[in-house]
Amino acid sequence: MTACFLSTLLAACSTVDTPKTASNAALETPPSQEAVANATAIPPEPINRIVANSEPIDLWERLRLGFDLTADYEHPSVAQQLKRYRQQQNYFDLVTERAQPFLYEIIEIIEQRGLPLELALVPFVESAFNPDANSHQGAAGLWQFVPATGRSYELDQTWWLDERRDPLESTRAALDYLEVLYAEFDEDWILALAAYNAGGGNVRRALRNQKNQTSDHSRSRFWDLKLNGETRDHIPRILALALVIKSPEEYGVQLVSIPNEKYLYPVSLKNQIDLSLAARLAEFDLESLKRLNPQYRQWATPPDDTRTLYLPDPEGQRLASALLTLDSSKLVTFDRYSIKAGDTLSSIARRLGTKVDVLKRANGLKGSRIIAGDSLLVPRGEISESHFEAMAQNSEESQLPLPASYTVKRGDNLWSIARRYNIRSADILQMNNLLDAALLHPGQQLVLREPDSRQGNSTNSD
Repeated sequence: MTACFLSTLLAACSTVDTPKTASNAALETPPSQEAVANATAIPPEPINRIVANSEPIDLWERLRLGFDLTADYEHPSVAQQLKRYRQQQNYFDLVTERAQPFLYEIIEIIEQRGLPLELALVPFVESAFNPDANSHQGAAGLWQFVPATGRSYELDQTWWLDERRDPLESTRAALDYLEVLYAEFDEDWILALAAYNAGGGNVRRALRNQKNQTSDHSRSRFWDLKLNGETRDHIPRILALALVIKSPEEYGVQLVSIPNEKYLYPVSLKNQIDLSLAARLAEFDLESLKRLNPQYRQWATPPDDTRTLYLPDPEGQRLASALLTLDSSKLVTFDRYSIKAGDTLSSIARRLGTKVDVLKRANGLKGSRIIAGDSLLVPRGEISESHFEAMAQNSEESQLPLPASYTVKRGDNLWSIARRYNIRSADILQMNNLLDAALLHPGQQLVLREPDSRQGNSTNSD
């Protein structure tokens, strides 16, 4: 019964493959850049934090010291949502594992802005702290930005990368957005969080239609609004989570300590680099590097662009030092060419100063047929066999036929398996009765399709 309940909890907390009927902030017209500039020009009053004489023992303690929305903790809706978290140890173990690399930086950014640390709990509820979480409405990342709102807050979304999945850039954008909403909704953080989930237009309409207003002016006006069910549950979930973090033992949970120390070391990249090469230079596991940098959607960072890779220390310092002395000829870069009507591989090769066989290998082409409107990767300079192998592996993994079963390998995670075979994480969980939220282990046998099921029953992959 507990395991089944956990599955329901994760489905509610994570937007992976879960339709969000209310998180439509980007389905309406995003705030203009002028509105953003005007709203963020006057930051909210910094919160007066009660800081102990010594440093917090870990990040959970640091969160407790910065919680500030306590006037709304006692609402009956919060008590109702507390039932979802009580004794859900597997859930808290999972989200703690996911949050550990990024939570220190997120808390730092929130504290620097003088904002309530309940905001750091939004990714726990929006995405179960999974940067690869997707919703059916196109929301992605820890903070569940849909494309339009992401672009409004300068989150790049290209073939090479999606900054909505960058844990730190998306945090910056989410806090910018929340500060805009805070200014718009009379400096009421609960209303701002509701607007973040439901969309500002829906909250504005609910406020216009409000008939009754609470006499308790210490509480938010949110509780009197007629909003959709998801948003009415979303806010008390955040506050209930704060209560569990404040007193975990009271709710039958043990929080694994997350050290109150910086974990990520940012490495500035001046050139495009193959992620596998970066991992070798850093002496770091490639799959771990990808998990810390989920914004990169291909095997390499974007060309002609200054970007950042996040690694632990000392691996980050090792990579930074190696890049200073690395022969630039090892850093192969790529252009993307949009195929036009009448183009052939030979004409493109002549125009761009390369060879047909290089274009075919770089793009995994068996023959010479190309289609107008598609794109080709065009290597600049000499390309090594190792680059061809890495690109071929990337291409093969994105087109693998769906087998009946799969044996989990070291470095696998639920999302990478789902993406490789173009199926949904939620379907893997359901078919394998993985009610502990996919804490996979090497050697584990997974069912990937039901008997007699057809491949392609879903067009979404997560």
